[in-house]
Amino acid sequence: MLIGAEPRAPYERPHLSKGYLLGTAPRERLPLRPAQQYRDLQVELVLGESVVDLGLERRAVETRTGKRFAWDRLCIATGSDARRLQGYEEALYLRELPQADRIRALIERGEPLQIIGAGFIGCEVAAAAVQQGCAVTVYERAQEPMFLILGTALGRYLKSVHVAHGVELRLNATSTPPPSARQLVAVGSVPRTHPGLQVDGGIVVDEVGRTSVPDVFAAGDGTKHFSPLFETHIRVEHFQTAQRQGFAVGRAMAGATEVYDEAPWFWSDQYDLNIQYVGAGLPGDEAIVRGEIGKPPFTVFRLRGGRIQTVVGFNDHHTVARARRVMEARKSLSSWQLEDPNFDLRRALA
Repeated sequence: MLIGAEPRAPYERPHLSKGYLLGTAPRERLPLRPAQQYRDLQVELVLGESVVDLGLERRAVETRTGKRFAWDRLCIATGSDARRLQGYEEALYLRELPQADRIRALIERGEPLQIIGAGFIGCEVAAAAVQQGCAVTVYERAQEPMFLILGTALGRYLKSVHVAHGVELRLNATSTPPPSARQLVAVGSVPRTHPGLQVDGGIVVDEVGRTSVPDVFAAGDGTKHFSPLFETHIRVEHFQTAQRQGFAVGRAMAGATEVYDEAPWFWSDQYDLNIQYVGAGLPGDEAIVRGEIGKPPFTVFRLRGGRIQTVVGFNDHHTVARARRVMEARKSLSSWQLEDPNFDLRRALA
């Protein structure tokens, strides 16, 4: 049984692509799967019912309308909300389809757009909007766009790309502009958590999605799951990991024993750049560049203890994909092997 908190189809994509904002990806391409498929799988959908009590002791969830649904095993996959800024209640937030529709309409009209936050969403929307003729101003308190992921050198390069396309970047911003209906606030997400569960920046789960309560599992970007690969708990806000970890949790609930041990991987398309990232935002102690920063294709490896910790590639998807496999195989490579574009990383897997 699936209980939806919102009166909308649960099969609409939580990730809204730049193509949809630009009008090149029609609405009918958004569904993850048709509603009929749930019926074929004998999955009962209960929509428009907001759960107010998980019923951890009596093992029955209760909805706002007073209905109760018994459970033997429970999976919480309620995701995250856009982080809100006080005083900006009427601003645009990109988390649900109606919000995407508002931003898409603004871009189609070519209206000026202010963006607060230069992370993945802020930078992607800025690129989409300025390419459609909008005047775009981005406010960011960090010293470079996407600074937490890219660091100084790569962030500085990305800044130059946005500026070259006409985006006005106001970095190291100590204040935000007055609230307006033509503003997008893109300052991260906040996990939806629930009383009675261990929470530490997300619902804490183990390598198969078990929470601190017996027979209760959690999946998706609202969780902070244990990664055997990195030997620590990590929270990843991007949909690829939410989907892949969700698959693993579903299998574990059905009795499978394999753990979720993948390296998080996500990407961002901005102008003619495809930026791919593998890792969990953990610090490294050494950086190695394959190619030359600022001249795609190139990739930066960050290592910790001689082992790859993160990979960031610009128009270099083959290198990123192979490095991901090396990470998951827990293989080590020398500095010259990582630096040399002619060295095939797959040789480390032989």
